[in-house]
Amino acid sequence: MSYTRLVLIAGFAMFSMFFGSGNLVFPLMVGVASQSQFHGASLGLLITGVAVPFLGLLGMLYYSGNRHLFFKSLGGPVAFVLTFAMLGLLGPFAVVPRCTIVAHGGISLIAPDLSPALFNGLFLLATTFLAWKKTRIIEIIGTFLTPWLLGGIIAIIIAGIAFGPDVLPSPLTQSVAFEKGLTQGYQTMDLLAAFFFSATTVAFIATALTSHEDKKHLERLSITACLVGAFLLTIVYIGFVTLGAKFSPLLQGIEPEKLLVVVAQHSLGDFALPLAAIIIGLACLTTAAILASLFADFLHKDILQEKISRHFALIITVILAYTLSLVGFLTLASWIALVLGIAYPALIIFSIVSIVNHKTDHKFEKYHLAKISFWFVLLLSLTQYFFL
Repeated sequence: MSYTRLVLIAGFAMFSMFFGSGNLVFPLMVGVASQSQFHGASLGLLITGVAVPFLGLLGMLYYSGNRHLFFKSLGGPVAFVLTFAMLGLLGPFAVVPRCTIVAHGGISLIAPDLSPALFNGLFLLATTFLAWKKTRIIEIIGTFLTPWLLGGIIAIIIAGIAFGPDVLPSPLTQSVAFEKGLTQGYQTMDLLAAFFFSATTVAFIATALTSHEDKKHLERLSITACLVGAFLLTIVYIGFVTLGAKFSPLLQGIEPEKLLVVVAQHSLGDFALPLAAIIIGLACLTTAAILASLFADFLHKDILQEKISRHFALIITVILAYTLSLVGFLTLASWIALVLGIAYPALIIFSIVSIVNHKTDHKFEKYHLAKISFWFVLLLSLTQYFFL
């Protein structure tokens, strides 16, 4: 496989893994809320929705995608609990159910009689099928699914910007709009995902690189793939925030999971509804598959010490996700926001210090700066939330 094709497949797959349910919803919500101040809101969203996750991804790549090495400075028990909490949120307890809910929201406008209970079961069955062989996930997503996903997204963005109404004046100031974009970027949960997606990407690239000489380029190729994924996310986020701002009057009161379908319907006509439904389904399916696979691996290896098979662990993961997928998008989003508001700043600081440690050949590691900074910021966030 040529280097260019390898990087593009990995970069496309990285975009698809990150671009799931939250990424379909929150940029549009930012645009709806900010209207004419969408430029400032976009900047805030790009910081927490693109720059921060890829900062975490870069930090992990410096540790060869090995989460044990990356979180080692926190101590074994803390690293284990933190990993379980993050993978649980990303997996069956938050993001995978959210992907299922958003996918149903897209389908419901063209198949309104399809019940959530039935659709969620079918969607998670497809998720199980895609995640069954984890060695093929990156190749399947990057080669086959992402080009269709990107093509559909770009078509909706271009049509919406070209034929959408004028943006209305916003009641928000530029600083408030920026803050709204900043906080909504947390909700994508992409920093948490970055800590675990990196291992999958590095493993795929390492397997594709065959010679010893090629192995030397592993870090460079991984970082280049990250940049491809970050660029694609940036373009799509800016496009979605702009669409939300332009179509804001038409999106008032619309359920979050149905925003994109309504935009597609008004910009391309009723014939675009199947296109929007397919886009939403693909975006949610690719993210749900990789996240379900990651949690199943953790359950299989770290929690149950391989006492059950990975496939059985995957089935357990999907059953948990199905149960929580019936609670509704806004219910999930409310308690996810609480957890992320407390934990995200500490994880951002930890990632920055870990990168600095690596770039300085770990000269300052003896001072435990990563561990100290993590706990300091976490305690600061807890104090601010509960006492201020």
